[in-house]
Amino acid sequence: MKRSTIGDVAAAAGVSVATVSRVLNGGNVKEATASRVWEVVTRLEYTPNALTKSIFAGRSSTIGAVIDDLSSPFYLDLMRGIDEVAAANGSLVTFSSTFRHGDREIAQVQTMDEQRVRGLVVTTGTSTDDKTRRMAAGGTPCVIVARSVPNPPPRLHSVSLDHIAAGWMMAEHLISCGRRRIGVISSGTRPSQFGRIEGLRSGLDEAGLSLPEEAVVDVATKSEVGEAVWALLERSKTLDALVCLTGRYTVAVHSALADCGLAIPDDIGFLSMDDFSWGPALGITVVAQPSYQMGRRAAELIVGNSNQSAQLTFEPKLVVRTSCGESSAFRTSKLPSSSHRPALPSTPS
Repeated sequence: MKRSTIGDVAAAAGVSVATVSRVLNGGNVKEATASRVWEVVTRLEYTPNALTKSIFAGRSSTIGAVIDDLSSPFYLDLMRGIDEVAAANGSLVTFSSTFRHGDREIAQVQTMDEQRVRGLVVTTGTSTDDKTRRMAAGGTPCVIVARSVPNPPPRLHSVSLDHIAAGWMMAEHLISCGRRRIGVISSGTRPSQFGRIEGLRSGLDEAGLSLPEEAVVDVATKSEVGEAVWALLERSKTLDALVCLTGRYTVAVHSALADCGLAIPDDIGFLSMDDFSWGPALGITVVAQPSYQMGRRAAELIVGNSNQSAQLTFEPKLVVRTSCGESSAFRTSKLPSSSHRPALPSTPS
């Protein structure tokens, strides 16, 4: 069937196209006329053309989100928070993953600007900062997630974790579990990684311990994790804990330790960033980010479209399980003995 147009609605309702437009956009129209127009809109199943509305408004109703890496658990709840606020405010969300490729980051932000998005959320590195600053100066609210923004102009916001506090929290917990010789798997030169290392090192220093430079290994891809873990273990035969500073490497590091024949936490403690669905089953202690709340606040900053620049910092949360030896004295089977287990239902032959 042919899609109904605004002209069809106007003809069926006996009014002008301008009147239909005013009704659809909440303009001042007599109640009887508005009721007649809405009745025709429903009967003809008319859907306003968002593209046309965008042309007249000079901007679409879509919120853009340029994400580093969809394999990271951090981004799933972040996107859920963005999407919920967008939906409640009449917007759709366009997501794009750059897989941490700098040239792709720039290209995707450029595409979002060309689409005249309502606002932009980015989790990229500094490669896109010049572009987001220009977009903000042109009236498009932009939110940088996971790091702060130096000297931000109006409409350029940031939503970030207190990364130093996260690192300090890691050090404090490892020390409380009796861990003294720490190795670190980091994901490179992001400000978040630097902040977490700084906090971890400061927390260890406070207790008279150290984190030597050779105890920190940067890893660019998951395929490099196994070799990096092996190198750390070879470098320090007395390593008693390993910290992973990024959630996207958690499972890879956990698997690498198992491949090396090490039992967690008996042979080595393990602590990582960002909670995920398998975390409880694997018993992995993590420092969690409130990514859902961070996503909501990022979208709210766009919807609010304030001329002021907001720099929001969220606190991390330690989720304690067993991977650092927290409950090693109590690790006994909770399964009832075979004589007390309920019988399994019989299987029909």
